[in-house]
Amino acid sequence: MMDRVRPRPHAAVVAVVVTLFAGSLGAQPRHPIYVQYDGFVRADDNRLVLSFGYHNLNQVDVTIGVGDENRFLADPADRRQPTVLKTGRHRFACIMVVSEPANSDLRWQLIFAGHTSTTTARVRDPLYALEEGSAQQVMEKLESGSTSNGVCITSQTN
Repeated sequence: MMDRVRPRPHAAVVAVVVTLFAGSLGAQPRHPIYVQYDGFVRADDNRLVLSFGYHNLNQVDVTIGVGDENRFLADPADRRQPTVLKTGRHRFACIMVVSEPANSDLRWQLIFAGHTSTTTARVRDPLYALEEGSAQQVMEKLESGSTSNGVCITSQTN
């Protein structure tokens, strides 16, 4: 009696399926997202213009709605901060005008992938004064947006 030989999946098909599955696993957002305080510029009217950014280490954009996982620690927690965090590093993602004295508790906090990232509370430290090129970029973005006090002026090109 002749044994039946069952056809086996072609090796190339198996490789493609495994690659697609592994690729989709690699794209799952599981890495931390770090927020950073870029620094400040003193505007002509003596108000401070603060800049915040972030670094998304994931291979995909991540959405974190405003709430306990995406907030400013000084009320109000919702300051129109970014909720769609694009992959990579983004300076000047949140530009904010504040009157003096800037609240020392004005810190942006994100909680994602089991990691909490919070910006510095030292927003007026002279070491955070933006250098001329960065200050110019911040002021250009400020001119194109609303200047509401204490909320982020987000641009389309972070």
